[in-house]
This record gives sequence, structure tokens and C-alpha cells, in this order.
Amino acid sequence: MNVVAFKVNSLGDNLRFLPVVQELRRRVPEWRVTVITQPSAAELYAGPLAPTRLWTVDKDRFNGAYRHPWTLLRWAARVRRERPDLCLLPYDQSNVAHLVARLSGARARSGGNLSRIRVAGTLSRVVPEPEDAAPHTWNWRIAAAGMGALGVPWPGSPPPPDVSHLAAMRAHPLRERPRLVVHAGAGNAHNRWARENFAAVAAGLAAEADVEWVNDGRTGAAPAGTREVRPATLGALAGCLAEADLCLVNNSGPMHLADALGCPGVAVTGPTAPGWDPVWNRAKWTVLRHPALECGPCEPLAQAFGACANREAPMACLNYWTAARVASACRERLAALARSP
Repeated sequence: MNVVAFKVNSLGDNLRFLPVVQELRRRVPEWRVTVITQPSAAELYAGPLAPTRLWTVDKDRFNGAYRHPWTLLRWAARVRRERPDLCLLPYDQSNVAHLVARLSGARARSGGNLSRIRVAGTLSRVVPEPEDAAPHTWNWRIAAAGMGALGVPWPGSPPPPDVSHLAAMRAHPLRERPRLVVHAGAGNAHNRWARENFAAVAAGLAAEADVEWVNDGRTGAAPAGTREVRPATLGALAGCLAEADLCLVNNSGPMHLADALGCPGVAVTGPTAPGWDPVWNRAKWTVLRHPALECGPCEPLAQAFGACANREAPMACLNYWTAARVASACRERLAALARSP
């Protein structure tokens, strides 16, 4: 049997899909599993539960292949040569992914969110959005429906992703001066709390903690009193997070990576729906979400964020969080860690 999984997305989206691929490798190790994803997520799909094949392509280039018929046909031919029995199409995959799957010859094509798919008849199994509106649940049910079509049983709920090939979470006591890792980036601009706010928190906490500032080329140089780190690979970023006593992040790919590693954290959250909150180690996290904003969250799971609808106070969800409030949340989380055995 052959499976082709489309997950041409960023880091956080792939972390929520990784348990599906790893369970396929555990359950049916003799099957050939091919994953199509972005280069930035490739390191996730390594280790003992790696897919049989991994193809990487830039998201915009892949999703825009409908503008270039020969490119689209090459992708269709490439996937068809795999002779897939099953194609998995998570809810956030594009029209191009659906069309390529439809042309692949796969007898089972399982996926979700057809509201923005213009190609008719792409799925043989349509899986609705789950009641918890969580991407890992939806991904898991899409896989369950697809495997069920092939007569293979599937577990009821997803385990955490195994990211030990990137970094092992080390059990260490809280140091005399705790180590705080700050990552001020996020793939989507509407999820980014202002960099100057992160810098103010980092500089303020440097008197009581060893603060490391992750400079990924977009987050800028480290503020005064902090140490700059420049992880060149996803594994290097994972190692940095695994050594932290606490991480401060946006709702972002690094947040999901820290959550998978078991690192405690504080996440500043804007319009993103609660289904994207840390899930694997939720008790270790403080999620800062506006307590009473009628317009939020305005980025539901199955729809892309368009523009802030709050005309009176644009992006009030993020702007509510001052540097002082976030620093206080970090101190509270560090104090709780100090009290734990």
C-alpha cells in the first residue's frame, strides 16, 4: 500500500500533523508513505519514524501551480507514479493539492474544508471540522477516515509528536538564575506582538534571569543585557528551547515546537482561535488572550485571517498586552516552576 500526504505548510501546521505520519510508520511499517511539505519543515520528518519519501516545495510556488499548467501536470504525474492507494489532504491544503490528488488515481482521498476548494469531486471521504476546532484532532480524523477506507483500524486520539530526533528534553532543576528564551517571530504578521514589547520584557527580566534572544533574521538583534542566539537549523532551535526553563513566544511555530518538547512557556495570543493553543503540555503554559473582546478570536480554524474587524481599536487583542503584563506572567510562571519538586 502507498500513501501520499499533502502538508505544504509552515512549522506549526506540520507539528500538528506529524503524529499522523508517525502513527502510519508505527502501524503499517511495510507501507510506502510519501509526505509533501515545505523545506522549512523537512527536519520534522526525520528520525526513526520518518516517511519513506519526503518531497519539499515552496508553499507559494506549489499553491500557484495552477497558473503554470506544465508545472501542475508535472506534479500530477509525479504523484501518480507513486500509485497511491490513499491521499491525505488536511483541511488547509490548496486547490492544487486537491487537484493533484484527484488525478493521482488513489481510490481513497480523505480530507476536509471543501468551502474554498473549487475542484469538484476531489475527496472520497469528507471529514467535517471537529467539535474542539483543533487542527491536530481534524488531522487525526482525516487519517482515521482514510485508513478506514482501506480497512485498517486507527487509534481514537493522537499522541504527542515525537521530536526527540531534534532535541531531547532534559530534566534539570531550576537554576540559581533561570534561563529564559525569547522568540519574537511568527509566520503571520497578525500573530506578532510588537518586537519592541518583547525587547522590553527581555531587557527587564535580564536582571533576574539569563535571557537568550533568538535572532532568526527577522526578529532583530538582541536587546541590552541579553545574549543573542542564531540557530541555523530547526534542530538547533529545538536544542535551544529544550534547555530553557521558560520560553516567551507568540502563537507561532516555535511555540508549537516548545510545546512538543515539553518546555514551559508564555504565549502572547492575538486573533488566533483557541484550537491553536499549546495542546501537548497545556498545563505548562500561560496563554495570554484578551479576557473579554467581543470580536475575538476572529481567525477560525478553517478560514484565513483577512483583516482586523475592530475599527475602533485595531488589533486590540494583541495591543491589550503591555510589556509589564507579560513580564508579570513570566515571573509567575517562573515562580511556579521554582515551587515545583
